[in-house]
Parts: sequence; C-alpha cells; structure tokens
Amino acid sequence: MEKTLLSVVGPTAIGKTAMAISLAGYFDTEIISSDSRQFYKEMHIGTAVPSAEELAMAKHHFIQHKRILGAYSVGDFERDALQLLEKLFGEKDVVVMVGGSGLYNDAVTKGLDKFPKIDPDIRKHLNKVYSENGIQNLQEQLKSEDPFYYDKVDIENPHRLIRALEVCFGTGKPYSSFLEKAKKSRPFRTITIGLKADRQLVYDRIDTRVDDMIAQGLVSEAQKLKKFQNLNALQTVGYQELFNHFEGNWTLDFAISEIKKNTRRFAKRQMTWFRKNKDTIWVPHDIGTDALVSAVENKFFTMEKNKHIFFVMGVSGSGKTTIGKLLAKKLGIAFFDGDSYHPEANVQKMAQGHPLNDDDRKGWLERLNELAQEHENQGAVIACSALKGKYRKLLRQGIEKIDFVYLEGSFDLISKRLTDRKGHFMPPELLRSQFEALEIPNHAISVSIDATPSEIVSDIMVQLKPNQNG
Repeated sequence: MEKTLLSVVGPTAIGKTAMAISLAGYFDTEIISSDSRQFYKEMHIGTAVPSAEELAMAKHHFIQHKRILGAYSVGDFERDALQLLEKLFGEKDVVVMVGGSGLYNDAVTKGLDKFPKIDPDIRKHLNKVYSENGIQNLQEQLKSEDPFYYDKVDIENPHRLIRALEVCFGTGKPYSSFLEKAKKSRPFRTITIGLKADRQLVYDRIDTRVDDMIAQGLVSEAQKLKKFQNLNALQTVGYQELFNHFEGNWTLDFAISEIKKNTRRFAKRQMTWFRKNKDTIWVPHDIGTDALVSAVENKFFTMEKNKHIFFVMGVSGSGKTTIGKLLAKKLGIAFFDGDSYHPEANVQKMAQGHPLNDDDRKGWLERLNELAQEHENQGAVIACSALKGKYRKLLRQGIEKIDFVYLEGSFDLISKRLTDRKGHFMPPELLRSQFEALEIPNHAISVSIDATPSEIVSDIMVQLKPNQNG
C-alpha cells in the first residue's frame, strides 16, 4: 500500500479530534497535530488541547511540546513533521494529521511558498504602527492591499497581518500572488477529510466551548500569561481579548463575547481556506466510524484507479459516452469519446449506412491506444466500441493497468433507444452488423444497461474492486 497521510480538517469546535482518534484506532497508527495554537505548554485551556483521556486513546505528536518563549515557525514545523513522518512511515502505512491551521497543514502536504527578501525596516515600521494605532489599522491596510488574502487570514493575528503587509509593501505585489506557486513533491500521498456542519451548529458549539473554557479557568490561565502578551504565540483569539480586560479596556462579559465573536470569524476563515482544496472528502460532522472508514477506503480505491485506463465498450446506443463520463467523474480521471477520433472517411461511411471493416478501424484503434498510453500515468476512461477480441488486443498494447467495461443490452432494447434518440444516424442494418461482429469479452466488467446510468456506474464500481490489480 502506498504510504498515506490522512489529514483531518474543519472549523474549530466541530469535532476533528474525535474523528482523528477514530481513524488512528482503525488504522492502528499515530496522530500528528498541526494546530499551531496547541504547540505550547503554557496554553492549555485556551487552545482546547485534547483531554488526557483522548491523548491516551492514540499517540499524539506536537501537542504542548514547546515553551512560548522559544520561537517556533511554520518552517520549523514543516521540517520536524516531515522528519517524524519519515520515521512513522517506516512502521505504518497510514498516519493521521489533524488541525485547523490551514497554513501548517499545507506546509506538510504541499510545502511552503518562497518569498523574496524584505527590507527589515518595513517590519519595524509596521510594528510601530501596530503599537501606536492598534490592529484595526493593520486590518484596513491589508484589506486595501490584498483583499483576497484578507478574506482568508486570521485578521485577529497581528503577526500574520504584519507578515502579509511587509511583503505587499516590500515587493509592490499582493502577498497572495506568492502563494501556491509550486507544490513540492512528497514521498507519500495525502487524503484530506473535511468535517462539515450547519453554520449555526458550529457557532453554537463555539459559544459552548468558550463558556466551558471560562469555567475551566481560562481567565486565570491568561492572567499568568499577561506579561508575555506581546509574544507571537499569544497573538491569538481567547487571550488577546482577556488581556484587554486585564488592562481595564473591557469588562469580563464583553471580553468573553468578543472571544466568541472572533472565534466565529476565525471558523469562517478556516472554511474559506479549506474549501480551496477541491480534492477534500467532505463528511458530516457526526458521521459514524463505519461510514467514515468506508469513505476513506473508497478514496484509497479511487486513488489507486487514478493511474488506470478504462475502455467502456459496447455497440452503438449502449450508452458508452454517458456511462463513460459518469465513471470518469466518479474516479476523478479524464474522459475521452473514442468516436471523436474516427477519421472523416469512417464518419462518412457510417453515415451512409455502411459498416466499418477491419482496415477502416485499424488506424482509429491505434490512435486510441496512443491516447491511452499518453494518459496511463494520470488515468482515463475512453468510450470505444471494441467489438472484437483483436480490437481489444490492439487497444491494450503497451498498457499495464487496463480494464474493459462491457455494456450489455439486447438488440431490441438498443434499437428502441436509437429510434428514440433524436439526430442519431444509425440505421437498423448497421446496428445489426455490429451485433453480428460482437465478440463478447471473457475478461471484462459486464453490466446490464437495463438500469439507470447511476445504477450502472455503481455496479461497475462494485465489480472493479475485485479487479483492482488490473
């Protein structure tokens, strides 16, 4: 099995820890925390560190392993996490990573973006602006300079705002223009699982979590950390609001309400970040373990099939194009309609009601074989009649992983379909000649077309699993 990192993401308070523990238990593996707020020993209550019981259920890494006085950057985390993954993958096929810090997740799975060197005087100036005018001034500047990044970043974190602004001012370009230029190669594949829930439910959970934190002693924890309030580690929701309270700017009740409001804003930005990944498997927050594992194993299967060629075959009117497109979408690979690659002479001959002979088909089949070889590393579904065994032999030449999907239907059923199909040029005698030429394959995934397209594709997927070695 290819080494696989299961990355569990989602907004704060949605239940990522419980899901990660369920996956770790099923796959007998360990958990890497990518929550940058949970790195620090002194910040326990305000960062919702997993409980002692949760930590005992699966081994966790990068939980409260640093002191707030020591600098620990996203680059440091990338380095340390990759070193740990190399060790863990020496023993495990699957490792789980969980956290709501999108930048830290991406550092492990994609690598960090490269930025040009910036004049340090720009940062000094921005720090002065922050100390004299507060965070709102930084927020307004970033919204003006780079509205795209403003919508994604935690705007309550002055360190992130200053970093983005110094790049904007130092280069004359938006900070976001330097993001995701090139994804770094990793010696493992990543499957990202996202938890989703109704927005109001997430907000209600956030309010409950904040109330629980206050009851557990967050105010006292923050009071002990007040003298460190300018450290980067403490530029985060839950502490900054209480520091304002300690300085006499806000009442405690107002500070608590601000924590809830800013955490809701943070959750919204988390989802904006995570939705960028179009490959994420989104599942309900309350999905059961069995359904979760099934979703993950189905993703394992489809990823294995990504480097695979499928020829969807059958006579004209059997639904090769429709089924081929749906199958390609299901597997996440490209689709090609083989009929589009017929030379014009073949098209004219069929339009006149004349069947194609072997010589007519040879060049066409060779071109489809070339097409398949061009996409062997990415995978593809190709709709093609492939009626005879020698045609299929030609199509499979030089291709290691290949499956033929045979769409099976009677002459009467397909003839009726063609009659009902507007604009189709297939005369009955030409359809009859295809049935006469058809050599039903012995080694193929055969499915009846006397069903809905979605049912046919589901049948194909069920039959594919025993054949996944190609």
